[in-house]
Amino acid sequence: MDQILNGGLFEGGVYIFEGPPGVGKTTLANQIAYTLAEHGTRTLYVTMLAESHARMLQHMEQQVFFDQGAVNAEVIYVSGYREFEQGGLKAVVELLRGELMRNRSGLLVIDGLVVNRGTTTDDSVRQFVHELQSLVSAMSCTCLVLTSGTGNVLSAEQTMVDGIFSFEDHGFHWRAERRMQVRKFRGSQVIRGQHTFCITTRGLQFFPRLESLPHPHAETKVVSGRVPTGLPPLDAVLQTGGLLSGSASVVIGQSGSGKTTVGLAFASASTLAAPGLLLCSSESAGELLATSSGLGLDLDETLNHRALMIEQLGGEDESMDEMGHKLLRQVDELGIRRLVIDGLEGMADTLAFPERGYRFLGRLLLELKRRGVTSMFTVDPAALAVAAGTPLADGVAGCFDNAFVLGAPSGHVGRRSLEIHKVRGTRVTKAAIDVHLPAFDAAQPPST
Repeated sequence: MDQILNGGLFEGGVYIFEGPPGVGKTTLANQIAYTLAEHGTRTLYVTMLAESHARMLQHMEQQVFFDQGAVNAEVIYVSGYREFEQGGLKAVVELLRGELMRNRSGLLVIDGLVVNRGTTTDDSVRQFVHELQSLVSAMSCTCLVLTSGTGNVLSAEQTMVDGIFSFEDHGFHWRAERRMQVRKFRGSQVIRGQHTFCITTRGLQFFPRLESLPHPHAETKVVSGRVPTGLPPLDAVLQTGGLLSGSASVVIGQSGSGKTTVGLAFASASTLAAPGLLLCSSESAGELLATSSGLGLDLDETLNHRALMIEQLGGEDESMDEMGHKLLRQVDELGIRRLVIDGLEGMADTLAFPERGYRFLGRLLLELKRRGVTSMFTVDPAALAVAAGTPLADGVAGCFDNAFVLGAPSGHVGRRSLEIHKVRGTRVTKAAIDVHLPAFDAAQPPST
C-alpha cells in the first residue's frame, strides 16, 4: 500500500476508507494500528456501531499481526455509539478531543461513521470534518474514517479530507476479486487506477498493477553466455549452443503438441549455481514428475538437490497482479535463474487479462530480464481463448526474444515439428526440426 501511495499517509491527515461491509476496512485499520504499536505509536480506535469490541477482537485474534498485550495499552478501544445517538456529531468531537488528550495517540480510527441525511444537515457534517481536521492537526495525529460507502455516506465533505480510498469486492465468473482505488490523495503522486488485494491471516496484502509501477533506476542485469535448452538437438541447431542468457521464450502449440515436454526439458537443466522454478497451471507437480520420468528426464534428482522447485500457478481467486508479484518475490528470495511457466492461460483466467494482459506480460518479462532470469512460457491458443475470453493476440511473440511453434506432421505418430520463428542473439542452421516424443516406458530423452 505504501508503494501505491509513494510512501504512505501524511501525519495530521484525515483519510476516508469507504466500501461495503466485509471488504476488509476494519481488518486494515487494525492491521495498521498493531503495526504502529510495534514501533511505540498508540492508536485510539473509536467504534460508532452497536457491535461490542469483544466481538471485533474475536475476529482479529485470527490475524498474525494481532497482539493481545497491546489491547487497551497501545491500541485503545472506545465506543462512540452512545455519544452519537444522544448528542450527534458535536458530542463525538468532544469525546475524541478528551480521549486524544488523555492517550496522546498518533493514529485515530473512527470505524462505522454513517451520516443519516434525514437527521443531520450538511452544515453540521462539514463542521464535524473541519473540527476533526483541526483536532488531529493540533495533536499531530493521523485519522482514518471507515464508512460503508453505500447510501448514507460523506459526500460534500469528502472534498475537505486529505484522501479517499474506495474498496470493492468485484464478482465475476462465480468468483470474486477485491480491488482498491485511491480516488483522492493530497500531497504526493500516487499510482492511479485500481489495484487488487487479498485478505489473509496476515491482514490485507496489496498488489499494485505491475505495468503501472515506476521503472527502477537500477540497470538491467546483463549476464553473458548461453543457457542450454535441455534439448541437445535444439542446442545443436542454435549456432551459439543455447539461448541468450536472460532472454524470454514462448512455446506455442495445441494441446498434446509437446509444449510441456519442452518446458520440462528446459527445467531439468537447472543447477545449484542457476536454480530453476517451474510453475504449472493445469497439471500437478506429481503429474509433471511422472511425465518427466517417462520421458527420461530425471527431475526427481534435480528437486532433491534443490536445484529446481515446482509450484502451482495461481489459486481460485488470485488476481493476475497477485500472481505476478508472488512470482517476482520467489525469484528474488530463491535466486532463480531459470523459469518455466507451463500454461500462460493460468495467468489469463482473471478478470483483468482481456483489458491489460499483454501490457502486464510485457512488464513481467522486463522485470525477469532485469533480474537476469532466462524464462520459458508455454501457451495453448485454444486454452488461452477460453480462459481469457479473447484469442491469442497477433504479434504476441513480439514480447519474447525467442518464439517456437510446435505442430504434429501428418502420418508421423509420436513426432512433432518444432518451428523456430525467431531467436535473439544467435542464428539457426534450420528453420524447423522434428522432435520425437518417446513412450512412457522409453528410457531416453526427447530426440530429433
